[in-house]
Amino acid sequence: MASLPHVLEPRPGTRDTLSTQTLQQLIEWLRQDKFKPGSKLPSQNELIDRFGISRTGVREALQMMSVLNLIEIRPGLGCFVKQVSPEYIINADVLAILLKKEAILQVVETRKIVEAGTAALAAERGTLEDFWFIEDVLTRLERAIQRGETVATIAPEVHFGIAKATHNDVLTKLVRSFIHLMAKAGELIESEAEDPEAFKQNELVSHRQLYDVVRSGDPQQARESMMRHIAESEQLIVNSFRKAEGQV
Repeated sequence: MASLPHVLEPRPGTRDTLSTQTLQQLIEWLRQDKFKPGSKLPSQNELIDRFGISRTGVREALQMMSVLNLIEIRPGLGCFVKQVSPEYIINADVLAILLKKEAILQVVETRKIVEAGTAALAAERGTLEDFWFIEDVLTRLERAIQRGETVATIAPEVHFGIAKATHNDVLTKLVRSFIHLMAKAGELIESEAEDPEAFKQNELVSHRQLYDVVRSGDPQQARESMMRHIAESEQLIVNSFRKAEGQV
């Protein structure tokens, strides 16, 4: 049996459960071709020792791999890798996002209800200082593109800035609570985009247009612009989910 590969260190600040982290690491082993098709994975006891988690966590990770059709669980014999080429095994980072699919779609649904009104209120109440904050985010977004970096964690801050411009603490905290999953959705779209650079440029343009409408001071136009913006994002998210799920 192949020796156990080095365990990937969890990313700082990750919110994933230990079983999800284990699943990601096991999948990364398959991507790296550490275990050939037909070979047997380490026993549950070995995985428990290696990952330092409970038997339940290991079992959950293995069951998910079985559901993804990556391994075959043979009672009494162990878990065996199926004939799946590494290039067709979904990236562990993408998988982590897919596991949050339901939560992300619920956030999108909630955003349609909340952020349309938020944009309208921001158009009425936004101050020069509020708009400076959003402009700063847009500048950071532009610089990230120039450096070839991801924009997934920056773009949602535009929405937070708009929420701050309402001067309603409840709305601001509510939109802030969306930020993590919005960033996760952005990571998925960016990773699945046929032209990632074009996607990033579109993120800059669309968020700048949204900001311009809010700053114009027309509540109804701001409401409609936010609804269009979220609807476009929703379609990109759904398409990216379909594409990513088709990789397994």
